Amino acid sequence: MLTDQRNGGSGQRGTRHRGVSAWPWYTVASAKRPASVIVLMLVVVAAGMRTAWAGKGWIVTLAPSLTETVFALGAGDQVAGVGDYATFPPRVARLPRLGGLYNPNIERILELKPRLVLIPSPMPRLEAVCTRAGIRVDVIRMDGAGDLGPAILRLGRLLGRRSAARALLGSIRHRLRLVLKRTSRLPRIRVLLVIDRPRTGPLRDVTTVGYGSFIDTLVRTAGGCNIFSDVHQRYFTASLEEILRRRPQMIVEFDAGASHPKRLQREATRAWSELFGRRQMPRVRVVTCSCCVVPGPRAGLAAARLAAILHPRAVWPPEGHR
Repeated sequence: MLTDQRNGGSGQRGTRHRGVSAWPWYTVASAKRPASVIVLMLVVVAAGMRTAWAGKGWIVTLAPSLTETVFALGAGDQVAGVGDYATFPPRVARLPRLGGLYNPNIERILELKPRLVLIPSPMPRLEAVCTRAGIRVDVIRMDGAGDLGPAILRLGRLLGRRSAARALLGSIRHRLRLVLKRTSRLPRIRVLLVIDRPRTGPLRDVTTVGYGSFIDTLVRTAGGCNIFSDVHQRYFTASLEEILRRRPQMIVEFDAGASHPKRLQREATRAWSELFGRRQMPRVRVVTCSCCVVPGPRAGLAAARLAAILHPRAVWPPEGHR
C-alpha cells in the first residue's frame, strides 16, 4: 500500500504501519477477543481491500526501469499507465502510454487519477500540477551504479512490499556475484560502449558512457574494461580520434528492441571497419536486449549476457542457471 507522506502509514491517513496495530479497529480490547473472531475480521478487511482496488490502477511510471521494478515487486496490476519507452514485461503493451521525461502527457495522467506518479528525475511542471491535484510524485533515480539497491528498497516501502523488495534485491546480488566469480580470472577486454549514434551517413556523434553509469558497472562485472572508465561523466559524446587512440578490443553497440539485429550488425561492422581498417579492427557486437540498458530487476541477466559476449570461448551455464 502507498504510505502516507506525513505519517509514514500504510495507506490510511493518521495510522502507523506497525504490524496489526496499524489497523484502526485493532485496540487493546480487541486483543482479548477469541482468535477465531480476530481471524474472521482480518479476512473480511483483506477481502474488502482487494475488492476496492481490483482492476483499479493507482500507479503511473514514466521510466522503463521504474516500470520493470514495480512489476517485479508484484504490483503490476496496480499500474494505470507507463512511459512511451516501456517494453518489459510484455504486459505493459496493454497499458496507456503517457509520454516520457521531456514530454509527459499531463492531461492524460490527470484523467487516470493515480495516487502515485514515479519519475526518474525532477520534472518541475508535472510535479507542480500533480501536487495541486493531490497526487503524490516521487523521484527515484536508477541510472547510476549505486542507485539500484536503494531504489528497489524505497519502492518496496512505497508500495507496501518490503519483503518482496528485499527478496528481489537479494536475487539480483546473487546473480551478479555468480557472474563476477566466473569472470574474475578472465582477461579484461577493453570495450567501447556505444549507446547512440546516427545510423545513416558517415560515422559520427558517438555517445558513450563513463565511470559510474549502470552499463559501465555491468561491463566491469562481465569481465570487461570500459575504455572511458576514467571519465567521470555518465554519458557524453566521444570523438573518433579519441576512440582510435584508446584502441578498444571490442565495440558493443546497444540498440534496445531493434527489429532487424542482423542488418544492424552488418551496418555496424561496416561503419567501424571504415574507421579502424582491417588490421586494427576490433570485434563488433550489436546488443538489442533492453535488459542491458535498463537498470532494474534483470541486471543479473544483463551481466551474464554481456559476459558471454565479451568472453565467447568461456564455458557459460544455461541462462536459466546463471
